[in-house]
Amino acid sequence: MQKSGKLLTLTEARDLLDILYLINALIKNKGNVSRVAEELDLGRRTIYDLMEKYGISFSDDRLSLQLTPLIQYLEFRAPYIESYLDQID
Repeated sequence: MQKSGKLLTLTEARDLLDILYLINALIKNKGNVSRVAEELDLGRRTIYDLMEKYGISFSDDRLSLQLTPLIQYLEFRAPYIESYLDQID
C-alpha cells in the first residue's frame, strides 16, 4: 500500500473493502462460511479463498487475521477528502 499522503491504488482499495466486508460478515455470522457466502452472494470456495488470501481465520468463535493490510490502511490518509470535509460547515 502507498505511504501517507498518496492515494491507494484501485486494487488496494478493493482489497481493503474485501477485508472489511469479509471480517464483518464472519463476525456477524459467527464464522459460518455458508451463511457468509449466502449473505455476500458468493460461493463458499470464494470465501475460503479470500480468507486464505488475506490471512483471515475464524475458529472457536475467535477471529484471527494478519493485521498488516489494516495497519497499512490506518497509516493511509486521504488528503483530498479531508481537505474537502474541512470546508463543509
